[in-house]
Amino acid sequence: MSAQTLKPLALLATVLVASSLAPKTLAADLCDSLLAETAPRLIATGFQYTEGPTWDAQHQRFVFSDIPANTVYSLKLDGKAEVLLKPSGFANGNAFDSAGNLWSARHDRKVVKTGSDGTAQVEISTYDGKKLNSPNDLVVAKDGAVWFTDPPFGIQGYGPEKADEEQTARGIYRVKDGKVERMSGDLKLPNGLAFSRDQKSLYVGDTSDGTVYRFKLARDGKLTEKTPFAKVEPAAGKTPMVDGIRIDQKGNLWATGPESIGVFNAKGSLLCRIDMPGAHVSNLAFGGKDGKDLLITYSDRIMALRTKVAGN
Repeated sequence: MSAQTLKPLALLATVLVASSLAPKTLAADLCDSLLAETAPRLIATGFQYTEGPTWDAQHQRFVFSDIPANTVYSLKLDGKAEVLLKPSGFANGNAFDSAGNLWSARHDRKVVKTGSDGTAQVEISTYDGKKLNSPNDLVVAKDGAVWFTDPPFGIQGYGPEKADEEQTARGIYRVKDGKVERMSGDLKLPNGLAFSRDQKSLYVGDTSDGTVYRFKLARDGKLTEKTPFAKVEPAAGKTPMVDGIRIDQKGNLWATGPESIGVFNAKGSLLCRIDMPGAHVSNLAFGGKDGKDLLITYSDRIMALRTKVAGN
């Protein structure tokens, strides 16, 4: 079933209590130590292409994007999805800061902060006097800095308009105290990103080769020592890629890949693979009162999986 066969809903997504999709878990013993359920369950459908899930602790709800629908939704744990922002600037990644502001990486080539009163402020749209490519995903560090990736997906047809790249690199950027810096231009297609629990390392997925790379963070915030960390191997005949990533409280890294989720320990060894055939797994986020509800954006639908370990 493709996204084109479903009509996007304006205010409320269809809620289902069970799914006909039956993904398998591999490495069963290790998966059992991580998962409280054997397979993700379908929560809501009727979207076009979902992305950017994040947990809103202030309102006890998830937030996610439907990129082509130009909408950001909120999703209560009872399964009701409601429009939060429309238009959203074709938002992709989302994250909340400690003050409850929602930061969105948008395919209209902007990073925008939306306050609890709904007031939106463009924080960055250019670097070195040139337009960004299309901000894709972001994460808020403990010091309040916002880090984001800037591949060209949005200007290649997944945003409001096609355009040429103006930046000299597809960068990893930091916004701190009103200052914007490009911290790295070393990856071909930087995508999802997450900090280690001690904030001494930054993990960034490169969609071009399907590898999650680990950077060390120097005291001044500079990125050093880029090394390959993990890779979600695709099924036979599929192209390697990686999209969203998250860290749990045990330091494990959860990464979405081609029709699957891979869970890796702090050394980069695969602990568990969750197969979700039939559609792309774009991203994931931990939330809920105990941080053990994993929300998964899965093409035109939203899935959920109860875990035994909380998100970081």
